[in-house]
Amino acid sequence: MSAASQHLAELNVFAERCAMALVDANRFRHMATRALRDGAPRAQIRAHKARTTARIILMHAKKDLAMHRMIVEAAKAGPSAS
Repeated sequence: MSAASQHLAELNVFAERCAMALVDANRFRHMATRALRDGAPRAQIRAHKARTTARIILMHAKKDLAMHRMIVEAAKAGPSAS
């Protein structure tokens, strides 16, 4: 596998991970809305937990993105002269 195709494969995997994080966060937000509408006991608590989970998922995805960018920049810079 050439370096360019390997880089594209890594980007595809990373893009899929980001997309899944968005899907998961949206699912938890939907659960929060549903919890408030269903009238079941402790709806406020369940909605709060679902929204918090969505925030955590997005926060981790942002950290992964920042780490990925740092790795790509370090790879472009090449090995350091030590």
